[in-house]
Amino acid sequence: MQTLQKCVKNVKSPKVFQVAVSLFYDFFGDKKPTTKSLGEIMATRIGSYNEDAFNAVKAMTKANAAVSQASERISSGLRVNHAADDPGGLALATRLQAQVSSNSKVMDNLYQAVAVTQIVDDSLSQINDLLTNMKTLALSSATSTVDSTQRAINQVQFEDYRNTIDSIANSALWNGSSLLNGDTTSMSIHSGTGSTDTTTLNFESVLSTAIGGVIKISDLDISTQAGGELALDSVKKPLDNAMDSISSLQGYIGAKQNILEIQSAVASNRMTIQSEAIGHIMNADLATETANLAAGQIQQEASTAMLAQSISINKSMVSYLLNSGWN
Repeated sequence: MQTLQKCVKNVKSPKVFQVAVSLFYDFFGDKKPTTKSLGEIMATRIGSYNEDAFNAVKAMTKANAAVSQASERISSGLRVNHAADDPGGLALATRLQAQVSSNSKVMDNLYQAVAVTQIVDDSLSQINDLLTNMKTLALSSATSTVDSTQRAINQVQFEDYRNTIDSIANSALWNGSSLLNGDTTSMSIHSGTGSTDTTTLNFESVLSTAIGGVIKISDLDISTQAGGELALDSVKKPLDNAMDSISSLQGYIGAKQNILEIQSAVASNRMTIQSEAIGHIMNADLATETANLAAGQIQQEASTAMLAQSISINKSMVSYLLNSGWN
């Protein structure tokens, strides 16, 4: 006890005296402490319970995390860079991205289907023009004002037009298969993201051997007046029937093209909406993140300053104790 009194006899502050007594009994018991050893122990004890320093470190850690997050978001342009940033938002964005990819493929399917209808439509338009010319030749051969020589010339032209019809039908190809000679009778277009979202395109043969009704175009011969009259027959009407068939198929294909273009527009709109939703979830607001970065940097500087201040306060107390008269 005399050793203790000697060690703290010059300590003026009651609080410092209590600290000195506590440290003495905790670390020395009846041994006489030196100024150096007691000072080191007090610095450790005071530093270990420096609440201000702990608070400053806590604030600094939080500020560092805020600065790091804001920097990452600004540099990447994304609000969600890791699953931990927004687990629910990331899951939703992932599902939306899958839907965007699906709709993108749907649009590819529809664009290809529209191309198919355009090939068929253009081919049918040319065939219809040829049939119109063939009817004109038939009208010429059916009249008595022309002779056999003119009818023979008409028949040559008539055959050329007929062969051209077959050539057009055989060359209306998609993936190596003709759409107008009977090779391909239908196509199923996946026009939506669901398993049942399909659009079917049906095709018919428009070869000269397939159109005309009871009398096919391939059977007509207008090298005689009777042949010309048969081509124009008001009952059997081979040329008129052929033109009606072509017009009907062309109207069907045109309607299907309109449907495909509408479906394509729907898929495009959905993809745009879904992409915007992904952007709202994933993309960073650069103005907000810049403000967060500035706030975090200010907090960093403030917490660093407070940590230094708390250490300084701690050192001042230790210095005071060391200079209080221990010998």
